[in-house]
Amino acid sequence: MTSSDETRNLPLPQPRRQREGQHTGGSSAAGDRLLARIRELRYLRDRVMDDHVVGPHGQNLTVAEAHARAGLLDGLIELEQVRGSLRHRRVNRLTRVLTLLIVTVVDLPIMLWLASSVFNVDWAAPLGLPLLISVVISVLATVGAATALHHLGHNQRQHKNHRRQLEWSRLSTGAKLSLLTVGLLVGLMGVVMFVRVSTEGLLSGMNGLALLMAVLVALVMVVSATLVFWTAFRDGSLEQDDLRHYSECVRPHLAAKREYEDQAYELGCQHDLLRRRAEREDAIGAPAE
Repeated sequence: MTSSDETRNLPLPQPRRQREGQHTGGSSAAGDRLLARIRELRYLRDRVMDDHVVGPHGQNLTVAEAHARAGLLDGLIELEQVRGSLRHRRVNRLTRVLTLLIVTVVDLPIMLWLASSVFNVDWAAPLGLPLLISVVISVLATVGAATALHHLGHNQRQHKNHRRQLEWSRLSTGAKLSLLTVGLLVGLMGVVMFVRVSTEGLLSGMNGLALLMAVLVALVMVVSATLVFWTAFRDGSLEQDDLRHYSECVRPHLAAKREYEDQAYELGCQHDLLRRRAEREDAIGAPAE
């Protein structure tokens, strides 16, 4: 047998495309799975805005409607602020913290001293039922007064003008009664403190100093109570409350939408890499045919 016969009997080399056919098919299947996942993520992204949320006044709204209303309110507030209105301005955090500290550090100790005097707490041996009653009464009186003043001030914001002031002539009868209630509560706190401190001072025989001390303590209580009311009154507006509610409702849905978009974009990049890799492999295998 000649060498040419041996060469003819050798197995023919397998074409390159057939050897790589399985790999190309795997890439195609992976690309199809990526495309299916991308379509699913885009569908979920589009459905996010159709979810339902509850509005600030109990409305049943879609996320898209709530987002649109938030945009309208934001534009309205921005327009009024550009025109010089101060009605929507928020009280800074330092003022709110200062108000809370005054109520806790000033009002509560003074109220505790007043209650302990009424219930005859013996500070030589203070532990007992009188001290417990004094603490409970002082906490209830302080927290109750501060809560009532804050609530009344918060409700009166609807009557605030663009200079963050109340105009008595434009107030309704209910609003005037609420303000009279605030004045009565603040005045009562000041009178109670004045009477208690002056009585205690007169018993000590120092009439002039007792009177000054009573005026000082009463003034501190009046200023503290007024500060609670005016802090709540000057803190934003009803429109800002609605805007804050819409923003809190919409924020998690927008975050979910952004997450779907990011995942779809990342998978799209992976699909492009697979497609380009398959194109290069096809281009390399083409000359072998």
